[in-house]
Amino acid sequence: MTSTNYATMDLDELHQYVLTHGENIQAFHVYVDRSKGSGRMITIDPSDPRWEENLAQKIESTTSGEAAN
Repeated sequence: MTSTNYATMDLDELHQYVLTHGENIQAFHVYVDRSKGSGRMITIDPSDPRWEENLAQKIESTTSGEAAN
């Protein structure tokens, strides 16, 4: 069995790897951690009564930031 070096993959490559190797839990965890660190993953608190508003604001700020690039 060969070892895959996730550090050499950019986030899109790692995403594709996770999609094609769904059984690889370690790769999934690395992908989630890196996605969160890059700001690419949005998290919500479902116990917050305003979670839908907060989510909409996060999505808006993320997509408007991409439009500026």
